[in-house]
Amino acid sequence: MKNKKLIFANWKMNFSSEQARVLVESIIDKLNKLELLKGTALKIDAEVVLAPAFPSLSFVSSLIRHTGISLSSQDVFWEAKGPYTGEVSPSMLIDVGCTWAMIGHSERRQYLLETNEMINKKVLNALSQDLNIILCVGESFEQRRRKNTFEAISDQLRRGLRGVTESQLNESEVVIGYEPVWVIGSGEAASVEDIASVHNFVSDELKSIFPTLKSLPRIVYGGSVNSENIEQIASLSNVDGVLVGNASMDCDKFCDIVLKVVK
Repeated sequence: MKNKKLIFANWKMNFSSEQARVLVESIIDKLNKLELLKGTALKIDAEVVLAPAFPSLSFVSSLIRHTGISLSSQDVFWEAKGPYTGEVSPSMLIDVGCTWAMIGHSERRQYLLETNEMINKKVLNALSQDLNIILCVGESFEQRRRKNTFEAISDQLRRGLRGVTESQLNESEVVIGYEPVWVIGSGEAASVEDIASVHNFVSDELKSIFPTLKSLPRIVYGGSVNSENIEQIASLSNVDGVLVGNASMDCDKFCDIVLKVVK
């Protein structure tokens, strides 16, 4: 699916099981009515991934089975098992139906003080279990103000992917999610010029890290994506999809984004 557009829904710390059920069933019904999904599979040249909170993973997995929609966790731990209270391993995620894990989201870097070294250990452990990952990178407002955007993103990429082999990338998938921290939750995405510039930079960095890899990781944009700005963002040649936050928690808004991405 590496050549397909990716629409990744991050529900963050929201929804009871009942609320998740209503949203998932509404999304499935809406995609069917839009003829983007028919019964047991997506009809579109795109991949839709839902990332609910940990308690809802198994439940959501049962709802999306045979729909073509994929399931992701919002995090994963760097050990397979052991005395790590509150943590969840790749095998546990796979057991409840996950094929993806999100790693390095800016909110975890900010609020839980996750370092690039911690993130790298999570990346390596997830890939060792054939779990696909979306690795999030992005600059803060202060880094942007000081014109350190590329330096910050390069550091996050190179430390986060340290030790990842090209053979691992052929067995599992790594997607890079560019999320400028300064726009998350603001309601206003970065300019298309800024997005294109950073995506080009990330692409060049990936070519440098994996010089003989034939198919480079997809790069998706995240940061106040909504149904008003999605067409401009999705039209950029170097944007392979979007990581959607607030808008993914509204059926009509999310399905409109999916529709506009695949137009």
